[in-house]
Amino acid sequence: MIHAVVFDLDGTLLDTIPDIAGAMNRALAACGLPTHPVRMVETFVGGGIRDAVRKAIPAGTPEEVLEQVLAIYKGDYCDHCTEQTACYPGVPEMLDRLIQDGFALGVLSNKTEATAQKIVRAYFPDVPFRCVLGRVDGRPLKPDPAASVPVLAALGLPAGEVAYAGDSGTDIVFAKAVGMVPAAAPWGYRSREELVEKGALLVPGDPRELGELLAAMRQ
Repeated sequence: MIHAVVFDLDGTLLDTIPDIAGAMNRALAACGLPTHPVRMVETFVGGGIRDAVRKAIPAGTPEEVLEQVLAIYKGDYCDHCTEQTACYPGVPEMLDRLIQDGFALGVLSNKTEATAQKIVRAYFPDVPFRCVLGRVDGRPLKPDPAASVPVLAALGLPAGEVAYAGDSGTDIVFAKAVGMVPAAAPWGYRSREELVEKGALLVPGDPRELGELLAAMRQ
């Protein structure tokens, strides 16, 4: 039986790409590097911001320039992370249903924890998340199974009683490695085919259906 649901943030609960792309392009331009169309930035995210910056800069860019872009991005994004981000249709209703059904809820993201918490406070001020966790120094990132340790501690549950919902193969691989129920968010930044290939157990068509599938696993 599933007693808790933990969500990825970017591409799962929220479309954060417009704000991410804005900060990324400003950081690239400040370092004299080419910028990218907003939706292309979707292909960069999922493995942490350092990995995203590495994908955004031209091949062969010196490591010190990568560090400059990364530093500028971090400062810029934190200041502008709630300007154009939008909640996916159906997500508030899904969260309301899960709360009414008695699920404990959490967020685990690969974005900086302070930024993740700022965004969650802005867009979900009334949702009683047990934890909103992200990248901090010394803490592993998804898909490392060790990233689950503080989540499970906050929930007080074994992994087998928790579902993890995310929009990328990284999320599904992580959930499977930890022993959580892997749930797909195919409305996000990766294809349904990728999520199925990686082993998603729940593959809903939209957030409403995800709520229904999770509710069925609690009965």
